[in-house]
Amino acid sequence: MEEYCQGVADEDLEFTKNALIKSYALDFETIGSLLNMLNTMSTYGLPADYIKNEEEIIRNMTLEEHMALAQKYINPDRMFYLIVGDAATQMEPLKEIGYGDPVLLEY
Repeated sequence: MEEYCQGVADEDLEFTKNALIKSYALDFETIGSLLNMLNTMSTYGLPADYIKNEEEIIRNMTLEEHMALAQKYINPDRMFYLIVGDAATQMEPLKEIGYGDPVLLEY
C-alpha cells in the first residue's frame, strides 16, 4: 500500500478506470440491481444523471489526481489486513512478516 500511494503506472490506471466504468452496467442488469441503484440514488439525493457524472469523473482522472487521493485516504500504518487461508500453514509465516501478531478469527 505504501508503494501504491506513490503512484501507479498509466496502464494500471487505465485498466482500473475501464473496469469501474464497465461495472456500472451491472447496475442495470436485473430489476433487483436497478431497484437497488435507484434506492441508493433516492436515499442520498443523487441526481438522475449520477452514473453519467461518475463515469465522467473516472474517465478524466489523471495519475496525479489518483496519487493525491491515495495519499489522502490510504494510511498503511492504520490499516488492517484480512488474510484467508489455512491457519495451520499460514499463521507462523504471517508472524515472520513483521506486521505484528496475526489474530485468528474463527466463525
